[in-house]
Amino acid sequence: MRTVVKTGICVACLTMAGIALADPATPTGVIITSITAGRIDPALKVPVFDGVPGAQVDNADLSMPQAILVHGQQYSFVLTSQNTTFTGTCKDSYRLTQVQSGKTVVLQSATIVKSYDCTPGTYWMYYYYGKPIPNSPGPATLIGTVTYGTNKISMTTHVVIQ
Repeated sequence: MRTVVKTGICVACLTMAGIALADPATPTGVIITSITAGRIDPALKVPVFDGVPGAQVDNADLSMPQAILVHGQQYSFVLTSQNTTFTGTCKDSYRLTQVQSGKTVVLQSATIVKSYDCTPGTYWMYYYYGKPIPNSPGPATLIGTVTYGTNKISMTTHVVIQ
């Protein structure tokens, strides 16, 4: 069975990204639209930007995002963003964290892309093949961050490590 969700995606992204907006209709800077962990395609066909021939819209083609991450497996971490008004250099990164004995521990992290030219009206999709997930069962948090100029914006999603 296939489920299609048709409500509130953009509003949820803006809220989850923690953007301070004077007017919700006019966001400024860079907005993260998603951070996901997906299985690595053995054929290396996905992730890819605009991979659907003949599509009349920009598209991000990636493996189905996973909420359950299995220890010992490798995943493709994909961060997508939209630039509304910023001109300059951007950097994307991710962190996978977990609270252990009351302290937040970074299980893995990496710079997805160190530097790229951001211009208003552009969309971005970058990915990184992470290390195998450590044997640390339980809830964890995947955090995607875009640094643009002197500003940073982050989005979190909750996952479970098995």
